[in-house]
Amino acid sequence: MKAKAAIAVVLLASASLGTGYWLGQRARATTASEFSKRSQGERADAGPADTRPSPPRTKPPLASTHSEELKPSLAELEEKFSGAKERIRPKEWDKILDSISPQDFPGLLAAAEKNPSKSIRDGMRVGLLTRWAMSDPAAGMAYINSVSGKKDRENGILAVLRGWADKDADAAAAWARQVPPGPFHNQAVGATINGLAAENPQAAFDLAQSARDSNRQFGYWHSIFSSWAEKDPATAATKALEVVGQSRFQALSAVATTWAARDPQSAINWANGLSNGNDKRNVISTIVSQWAGNDLNGALAWVQQLPEGLSRQSAMSSLGSQWAQSDPKAAMTFAQGLPPGNTRNNMEGNIVSQWAQQDAAAALTYVQSLTSVTERNQVLQNLVSSLAWQDPKTAADFVSAMPPGNAQMNAINQLVHSFANSDPKAAMDWIQTLPEGSAKRNALQSVSWQLAQADPKAAAEFAATMPPSQDRDNFISNIASQWGQNDLNGAITWATQLSEGWARQNAFSNLASQWAQADPEAAFKFGQGLQTGDEQNRFMSSVGRSIGANDAKAAMEWATRVSDADGRDSFLSGVVSGIAQNSPEDAAKFVSTMPAGKAQESAAMSVVSQWAQSDPKAAAAWVSAFPAGGARDNAVQNLISSWSHNDPRAAGEWLGSLPADKGQDRAIQNYVNQISWQFPEIAAPFVDKLTDPNQRNFAIENVARGWLQIDRKAAENWLMQTQLPDDRKQRLLKPPTGGSKFE
Repeated sequence: MKAKAAIAVVLLASASLGTGYWLGQRARATTASEFSKRSQGERADAGPADTRPSPPRTKPPLASTHSEELKPSLAELEEKFSGAKERIRPKEWDKILDSISPQDFPGLLAAAEKNPSKSIRDGMRVGLLTRWAMSDPAAGMAYINSVSGKKDRENGILAVLRGWADKDADAAAAWARQVPPGPFHNQAVGATINGLAAENPQAAFDLAQSARDSNRQFGYWHSIFSSWAEKDPATAATKALEVVGQSRFQALSAVATTWAARDPQSAINWANGLSNGNDKRNVISTIVSQWAGNDLNGALAWVQQLPEGLSRQSAMSSLGSQWAQSDPKAAMTFAQGLPPGNTRNNMEGNIVSQWAQQDAAAALTYVQSLTSVTERNQVLQNLVSSLAWQDPKTAADFVSAMPPGNAQMNAINQLVHSFANSDPKAAMDWIQTLPEGSAKRNALQSVSWQLAQADPKAAAEFAATMPPSQDRDNFISNIASQWGQNDLNGAITWATQLSEGWARQNAFSNLASQWAQADPEAAFKFGQGLQTGDEQNRFMSSVGRSIGANDAKAAMEWATRVSDADGRDSFLSGVVSGIAQNSPEDAAKFVSTMPAGKAQESAAMSVVSQWAQSDPKAAAAWVSAFPAGGARDNAVQNLISSWSHNDPRAAGEWLGSLPADKGQDRAIQNYVNQISWQFPEIAAPFVDKLTDPNQRNFAIENVARGWLQIDRKAAENWLMQTQLPDDRKQRLLKPPTGGSKFE
């Protein structure tokens, strides 16, 4: 399934959960070819339709053998690497790597290390090591182990592992397994997953399950389950259900896409057997999109026989996206024949988005012909989103002509990000033509970091013309972050000239971590020289975080050199956060040695936040030992917030084991509110644990609203057994006027 289609399925599946019902009888099953003929017949006055197939896209002719032999010399490459002022483009980079012999890598890496820009230097090092490891992983590993700087060394090892896994996935994975438990172990495992999945998806699955960093795991599952479904879709589908949290969607989607390409009917039979309503809808949408790409008529006939409900809405939207790629006018003719409602609106939006990529003028003409303001605004947002990437200036002209309101604001937000990617200066100039208001402020915030990346000096000059405001402060913060990556000294000089205030504090805070990586002693001394207060505290915290991540022992020694108590506490808090990036266990031990007080509590929260990402059970064991009080309550809230996103059932089991007190009650409130929409069946048992009647009733209603749309019968049975007053139960159970019940 194409990336854009996958994104559309996700968005539409999410949006459909909050939509109302639409009326009318289902149209008779009509084939796509009939609608193609009808759409052409309705335009007879425009002349006969051109039914000739589009010419296939062809690659440009290959360069002559003579030009292929004109490869740059090693000396030329070394000069290029050491003096490059911008990143080498991907195509050029591939050509360079293809021209390199194994014995050339040490010299080229040495040249890359001389480049003054850290971001360019880091990128070249990673690229060279990845390719070197494909031919000689032992040599690549030996080289990177000689590099100073923990962070650079670890990034280099990951690059070697990725290249090694392409050559010998089992050996690379075996090396990754022996890395001691912790964040870097999880990263090392992740670097080998793709290569291992292609050869042995079961082994890749087991390896991914052993890495407890749920955030990074999200990227593993597509490669694992795509490869697995190619070999054994039924087994892959069963194993995908073992993945927990939000990553399960990616695993199921990979199975659905691969299986539907081979046997869509078997894939549909599997999807219909899924018990979770969200999983079922998302998988069906994915299958329909893939099916429609190969057999539009078959997919259309199947979708039309679905009963009214969210699954049909989502499937129709996916089908519309695929259909529009081959015949947008026929797809639109079909969509316009549907009864008014969410299914029609969503399908039209997806069709127009695809249509705009082929013929923007025709798509715009269609949108302007819509008589319903609501329908037009919904379709417009999809259209602007599509136009923005291929022709942002045309999209900008169109958005500027829209009447002020939420529709225009949403269109502006969709446009500025893509506009700024192609031409940040033009995007900034266009934003200045907008009237003052929230739309303009949001647009400035969205584009600021991109302009800062493209031309930080121009961005700084522009920021100086802005009136004092939070928008300006945020803009300056983004400038500092981007400028510091390419020209740290220039960024520091600029930041020191800023007027005192939040903007200067934000700029210094962003520069501190980069400065501490490049020259920790200079950054530390600069921080000590700042005036005591918030600016110094934030700066020293950032410096401490960077130093702690690279050299915890040295950071502890440096802490004794900070004379100001607040500055020292801030520095130590940052150090703990930095240590936790590599070893939460070590960070936790250090926190226990700190004197009780605000600094210790702040450091503990930093540890919990990071530990929860890599090993929530270990973090939970640590938090459980905290003495009763505000620090433990806050730590519980912090941990549950992260854990419930990735493994709500395990998080709930731990939460239920806590002492029944105000801290548990407050944590349960947040837990139920957070998971009730996606996992109402898990949230439901916790509602009875809430002691406050108002909070309990509010939680019951939250759980019921989501559950009624996923599994109405189960939700109704549960709801009738709750303590919610009868009148409020009836309001939840009563369908909207004129609507039908959810499927």
